[in-house]
Amino acid sequence: MSQKPNVIIFGGMNALAASLALHLHPLDGELLVAHLRIVDKFSMFPPTTHVLSDFLKLLKEREGAVEYRQANLTVASTVSKCFTDPAPNGQPYTHIFDLTGESTHDRPAEVQIAQTFSVSLLIGKEAAKHSIKAYVRSLSSYYDHDTEKKSYTEDDPDGWTPLGVRGTWWHESVRALASIPNLPLVVIRKAYVYGPGVPRGDVTTCILLGLVYKHLGEEMKFLWGPKLKKNTLYSQDAVRAGWMCSQWVASMTRDQANAAAGVPIPPSGDKSVTSVPDVVAPTETVIAPVFNLTDDGDTDQDLLGQVIAQYFDIKSGFHGAITMQLAKLKFDDMVEEVNELHTSKWTEIITQASPPVPSTPLSPYAPRYQLERRGCALNGQKMKEIVGYTPKYPRFSVETVKETIDSWKSEGIWPQT
Repeated sequence: MSQKPNVIIFGGMNALAASLALHLHPLDGELLVAHLRIVDKFSMFPPTTHVLSDFLKLLKEREGAVEYRQANLTVASTVSKCFTDPAPNGQPYTHIFDLTGESTHDRPAEVQIAQTFSVSLLIGKEAAKHSIKAYVRSLSSYYDHDTEKKSYTEDDPDGWTPLGVRGTWWHESVRALASIPNLPLVVIRKAYVYGPGVPRGDVTTCILLGLVYKHLGEEMKFLWGPKLKKNTLYSQDAVRAGWMCSQWVASMTRDQANAAAGVPIPPSGDKSVTSVPDVVAPTETVIAPVFNLTDDGDTDQDLLGQVIAQYFDIKSGFHGAITMQLAKLKFDDMVEEVNELHTSKWTEIITQASPPVPSTPLSPYAPRYQLERRGCALNGQKMKEIVGYTPKYPRFSVETVKETIDSWKSEGIWPQT
């Protein structure tokens, strides 16, 4: 039997890092890795971001096999030590998961450059100095997929138009990583992730709004129409696919990976990026293995609404033409009004719950960008054919919503009403 690898997870403690760690080194079940090092800016004891209780248990019970480092990943010497400080088993770290990046949508370009682009590139360059076998870059759904019919394949340039400053610098980070010679890179472009360990995001917000409208006794209505694509991905499938991709790319050279799954990653189209050092010139073609990752349900707003309505026993629908026209004319006012309604009712729910959960990280507050006409439409066939991946949670369903809420209940962050 081949030796299990040593793994480093960079970033993502406010997203999927804890779930990935528990997949690689479960409290019960077969261990997939020999030693696991997780590095991020947050404190764990006490936690300065919400993390799964099982992850904290993992850190306490598996101290010799799982290590957490609170570190500033903008510092080159700090990143270097993550690779050069030896693991207890004396073996090098060969599989790297890059979950770094600033996910808050309204951060200015300076912050996105420092926290997303520069950090990822720093880790990638350092990784290339060592004998690593896999570098998995996780990419979120920060692209302009305003569509009701099309699903974008990895090689479709129309699917690579980033949304806003955040999207631009996440995208440029991938182009920069792809330009590093011999880096065993594989990029996973994910649909909207939800499920255990995901207390925020587009789908999470929709689920929470189901409870809000249950308490309001009103129909939950969406903007923009039923067929707008909102492709979904269950968190447990996301981390499982990440591990499968790492094994796939570790079995070959970068040239072989490019030949099997490489696609040109076009420039972001933002002319201002050329003034930033290390940005790949827009005229330069970069190729990297890329896999879309989504479930099989081809989720749209209609399915989202129907499933959530069924779970909470409420009605769902869509705003009419007059309301939509008014929303377009006074969009900012509409965003403020609906958030005031939702958050005030949410405050009632969490304070009147039994027991109250005033410190829950869950919130139905929807930033402006979440309410704009934007979607996610990914064709996930390529990963199935090349990597052999199939989702265990193939559709956004009442069952997956229930499992998600049950996980929040077990964490003590869901308001029992």
